[in-house]
Amino acid sequence: MMRVGFLPSDFDPIVLMLGEADDCRTLAAVLRQFARDGGDVSMSALKFCQVVGPDIVLTTADGPPGVEHDQGQRLLWRVPPRTAVAFARQLDDLAGPGRIAGSEYLQCGSPDGIAVKVSRGEYTADFLLGPAEVR
Repeated sequence: MMRVGFLPSDFDPIVLMLGEADDCRTLAAVLRQFARDGGDVSMSALKFCQVVGPDIVLTTADGPPGVEHDQGQRLLWRVPPRTAVAFARQLDDLAGPGRIAGSEYLQCGSPDGIAVKVSRGEYTADFLLGPAEVR
């Protein structure tokens, strides 16, 4: 299960996605389908994701590429289709059998936006879980 959370900060806010190889491959497939079909993709609606905190919505809606707060209680992650395909390739590399651990930043080229980092094997299994979910 890929754990997804927003870590707010005054200087370096980040969306952190923590998973294993299968999760990275599944997210790559979601990004490829998003690039083909468009539309909005809610991370909390994806069966392989557990979102902690505000939902993150992948979208092609008008606006600058990258992650930003919308008017509600969620984050919008605007990704152009070509960039989504490039992100999928990065995730394929992260999921590769020769890579036991590591991370990739999925950057849209917006220097003042919220960073998105996908990590494999770098954090403990309980990182990003709320207190009620830790066993």
